[in-house]
Amino acid sequence: MVVNQAAAQRYWTGQDPIGQHITMNKNDYVVVGVVGNIHHLGPEIAPRQEAYIPAAQDKQYGGALVVRTSGDPMAVLPAVKAAIWSVNREQRLTGDTVTLERYMDRLIAQRRFNMAVLTLFGVLGLVIAAVGIYGVMAYVVAQRTNEIGVRMALGATRGNVVWMVLRRAGGLMIAGLVIGGIGAWYLSAGVKTFLFEVQPNDVRIFAGALAVLACAALLASALPARRAATVDPLVALRSE
Repeated sequence: MVVNQAAAQRYWTGQDPIGQHITMNKNDYVVVGVVGNIHHLGPEIAPRQEAYIPAAQDKQYGGALVVRTSGDPMAVLPAVKAAIWSVNREQRLTGDTVTLERYMDRLIAQRRFNMAVLTLFGVLGLVIAAVGIYGVMAYVVAQRTNEIGVRMALGATRGNVVWMVLRRAGGLMIAGLVIGGIGAWYLSAGVKTFLFEVQPNDVRIFAGALAVLACAALLASALPARRAATVDPLVALRSE
């Protein structure tokens, strides 16, 4: 028989599996080769210990035929069936005929759905956060309209006003990102089951998330800042 690497590592750790004997189903087999692992159940499931036995040495009740083509796989399907029936006209061909890409799509369909749902909630949360920041900054600008008018009457430029609003928004943003980042770091273990080969506390992921949130916060604060810069000092002073 030929065994895969998972079987060789489990049963003959530190030994050469070639020439080893295995008794299976009351039959004695000799290991003559080692092949790579295959993820039959999907990329997220660890490979199992497997052995491959020649068809002439074991009873066969069915099997799967894998064909590698250089063109359209479905185009060669009639020729493959004809070749099989030329050997055994009574051979029944059952099951689905799928490409490797479609087979992999089936294995990761649930993962893709989960990721799509999480992405949707993430985008929705980002939009809600941006709208909330915009509302807070718009309220702050409205409350300080008179102050802004006085500053502009005393010589403040539009750039000074925009910088004043963005500086306040930046302070609130940094405080929120620090608090939220610390909380997310300690709660990251809860999302480990949704991740594939990605550590939940990966520094690069956190840096990317913080950068996206910072950009969203600055964009949400830009409109109130621009509106503050267009305040007419006379109107602001008259309202006072």
